[in-house]
Amino acid sequence: MISHVNVLVVDDDSVITDLLGIHLERQGYSVSVAPSAIEGLKAVSEEKFNLIVSDVEMPGMSGIEFLTRVREEQPTIGVIIMTAYPENHPKTMAVRAGADGYIGKPFNLKKFSNTLEQAYWNALTRADDLDFEHEGAL
Repeated sequence: MISHVNVLVVDDDSVITDLLGIHLERQGYSVSVAPSAIEGLKAVSEEKFNLIVSDVEMPGMSGIEFLTRVREEQPTIGVIIMTAYPENHPKTMAVRAGADGYIGKPFNLKKFSNTLEQAYWNALTRADDLDFEHEGAL
């Protein structure tokens, strides 16, 4: 388990946000929930998150568009994209948009936790790479 990590769960399905919120809190994470991508962007602008878990299909703004906008503003946040679509098309879009992880619904919580930890370490590596590039430019 990774401690002192702030996670935002973005999904219009309250069953998913409740389930993941409870699971993540039991694992020691600090969890916030947003019922839409637009609310997720607002949360990201107001609070520092280490990880975001977002659904693909949401009214108003897709998870892929949300991911793209988050990446523009805060490139070091780890992002996992979830979808109920079994085909690879959303996965390809998520990877191209910069997702650190991808998980299909339904999923088991062990697989979800593994995906979350991998996304966290990917984000830390990206942050280190960006710091190195910045220091090298001085």
